[in-house]
Amino acid sequence: MTVPTLRTTRLTLRDFREGDLDDVVRHVSNYDVSKWLVPVRHPYGHADAEEFLAMDRAGDIGLLWMILRDDALVGAVSTGKELGYWLAEPAWGQGYMTEAAQAAVDHTFQTDNLEVMKSSHFVGNHGSQRVLQKLGFADVGAHVHHSLARQADVPGRSMELTRNRWEGRTR
Repeated sequence: MTVPTLRTTRLTLRDFREGDLDDVVRHVSNYDVSKWLVPVRHPYGHADAEEFLAMDRAGDIGLLWMILRDDALVGAVSTGKELGYWLAEPAWGQGYMTEAAQAAVDHTFQTDNLEVMKSSHFVGNHGSQRVLQKLGFADVGAHVHHSLARQADVPGRSMELTRNRWEGRTR
């Protein structure tokens, strides 16, 4: 699956490369990042990042972009079964994820016949909740996911964004 490079005002979104593995490990091995991600164990090591790259190359993730600010990797965003993302802790609170996710969602709605995009966040992850709300996602109910990092079932909120709602934001 070819991942196009996307550019925003401050960021470059590009394909996942083998040279990104050390940065992915450094950022995702931070428990304050991994505890908000469903499929990520803690501690997170190089073998985990290699598995993530292999899943991407096999097309198991959908479209996956690495997020770069001034050529430094600060996170990832994907549109596959649902919108998913993570951001390195030093990059939190600067609007990067909203900017990156907006570009990824826009690209997906422009190039796919998808009518509804799904996403979710763990209860207590206020940053992720705000990103989804800014993008226009609506809360559609509670769910529970098993967090590998926390080794526990964790309550969350399911979110959806319709194509009509997305397109209505830009009219």
